Amino acid sequence: DDEEAAARLVRCMPFRRFIITKAIGLLGGGNAIVIAGNHFSRLGSNMDENTASTISISASLSIGPLLFAEFCVHCYELEQTSVVSSTPSQPTEISLAQLSMRAFALCVRGMGSFSKHSLSKAQRVNALLTSAMRAASSAAPESDDSWKHYQGLTQDSVKLDGLEVTNEDLALKKSLLPFVSHRNDNEGSRVCLFSELLLQSMNAEAMELSSMLLAAAASFSEPNMKEQLGVTMLHCWEHSEIVDGFSGVLGLDHGEGNGADTCLSFVVDVGFKLTNDLDGETHVPLPSFRGLNSGSKGEAKLRAARSKSGLPTSQIASWPEKHQERLRKELFASNGCPSIPGIVQQMAWALTATFTAGERFNKTFAKDSPSPRQLVLKCVKRTSKTSDSNLTREKTNLAGVLSSSIEAGLSQADFVTLRLIPHMTDKPLDSAQRFVSSLLLSVCRVICASAPSAENLDTNGSFSSSLLKSTKRLYSILVRFILSYAANPQKLTCDENKCFFDFMTSTLMPRISALLVTLQELQETVEGKYLAESKIESHGKTAAALVFEKEKLDNSLLRVGSMLKQHGLEEDAMWLEKHVVITLNRDFGIKSIQDAKEREAPKKRKSATLKKSRVKSEGGKQKKEKRAKPEPMSEHEDDVDAASVADDESEAVSCEVLTEDVDDDDDDESSDDDGDVLSMGNLTEDLQSEEEEEDSDSEVEFDG
Repeated sequence: DDEEAAARLVRCMPFRRFIITKAIGLLGGGNAIVIAGNHFSRLGSNMDENTASTISISASLSIGPLLFAEFCVHCYELEQTSVVSSTPSQPTEISLAQLSMRAFALCVRGMGSFSKHSLSKAQRVNALLTSAMRAASSAAPESDDSWKHYQGLTQDSVKLDGLEVTNEDLALKKSLLPFVSHRNDNEGSRVCLFSELLLQSMNAEAMELSSMLLAAAASFSEPNMKEQLGVTMLHCWEHSEIVDGFSGVLGLDHGEGNGADTCLSFVVDVGFKLTNDLDGETHVPLPSFRGLNSGSKGEAKLRAARSKSGLPTSQIASWPEKHQERLRKELFASNGCPSIPGIVQQMAWALTATFTAGERFNKTFAKDSPSPRQLVLKCVKRTSKTSDSNLTREKTNLAGVLSSSIEAGLSQADFVTLRLIPHMTDKPLDSAQRFVSSLLLSVCRVICASAPSAENLDTNGSFSSSLLKSTKRLYSILVRFILSYAANPQKLTCDENKCFFDFMTSTLMPRISALLVTLQELQETVEGKYLAESKIESHGKTAAALVFEKEKLDNSLLRVGSMLKQHGLEEDAMWLEKHVVITLNRDFGIKSIQDAKEREAPKKRKSATLKKSRVKSEGGKQKKEKRAKPEPMSEHEDDVDAASVADDESEAVSCEVLTEDVDDDDDDESSDDDGDVLSMGNLTEDLQSEEEEEDSDSEVEFDG
């Protein structure tokens, strides 16, 4: 009887879901546990860090292999995956396969927690992954050959040129190969687990797997190992097509699905976190950067130098072949300030190449600019061919991920400029200033790569407005950064600053000017709906604040230029003053919002009771007129009654009339009214009151 009851529980899917949910609650700290000296407690609550991590490691190592075996078993049943998990009775219930991988990811995170353990974090996570693969081989015998194939590889297959990586990191990287890896030519059609899930349209499970990889990568001590995982996950879309002799890790054969949802934005977010956002593309001012050749040895030397500073460097060979020539040219630039190829810039350019740039940005590209074939990524291209609803959601999420990465870089530069640089002197001050300049240059590159396609990534201009806000913040940081050179003005013309200011003047400002004009003309969404009055006004205020911040930056440049002249640095002062360019958008103005106000105005309607009372009053009046002697009506009174009837009929205004465009005469009147135009003068009035009095030309209001 006990064996039959146990067999029934094994086949009972609700019971298995209950056990997995309890495991998630235990590892996540949501469920109470019993520990010595306490009746009940939660993991990490009311206990010291060492005790909590010890319990977490013990629990993760005990149930982690079982949860991964549970995941593998559920993947073979299509009804227990995210492909067909939603039912009419429970449309929001996640699949058992996805739930199992989520619990296993918590186990991996628990193994990497802080603890005074004899094994390092990488060794603990490696032990869990090895045990999980053994459990999966027993639970799913058809996957045994695949696990053995990857476990039989040597550590030489995961080494990086020019880097001395610890054996613990190499062993962990080898254990992660069956989960995510490039497909080599000698492996035929063998693909990793992440690619296999994408092929089967099990995108929800792929999302949970990427979270597990992020938790495992936290145990690496080498930053390049983390960055390589992010690039490899994006590379899995390059081969996500079922071919003859296809062989995945689990050997799933659900057919090449056409799932409505994709997971690209989530995976890109994980990739950004693995490189710590812009750390993977920020130039480090080190002497070893100079004199590097453009071969593999120069790239290895550069990677080793950056690794000592804790910054990753992406391998050019990891990206598609069409990208490699462009990346190598940018990496070994002759100006001493190279552009480090990273995930953030690559993704921004891929979005621009896939969803095309706006017409106003055509003049901002040089003649020798890369072609779209040198910029597009297969992961973005495949996502662009999905359903309209999924594509809209993915584009919005990708825009949000890029905005977050830009803000993270600005926050780091702001912290160094505001908190650290004022307390530094001599060489540490020079190094910090050069680093901030390189970081701001990376931010400028991402903004310039994202701006051309910003209008095509959302429908209401939110991403365009976000880029303008980031640019405004960049100008604000730059004002304080330039004034910090009062302590060492002779260091202002270093290579990093020259690259940064030249790029900002030649590339960033024209792109931002085009973006401002594009946002000014945005009045309707793609679906034909009008933007709300508050949205238009918000865009106008953002643009006005940006232009005003640029005015403050120009004043700071002139102030530092005069200081350089006082120190006898005439050439440096002339070079700096060249970057005080005439802002192309000082006459920026949002179109009249009177149309938006009229569209959003409440509609006037007559109530039914008013009509009834009017009918009754007219009826009573007619009866009185019959009793009285009729008097002849004059022509003037007849005209008045006709006009009143016309006025009554005109009060019944329909919704269509309210949404029609205003007549040309009304447009001319509204354009003359300062209250209807979001001009530069109106929007920056409060900002200008806080600054010094400027020339009379700058006080004129621009109506656009």
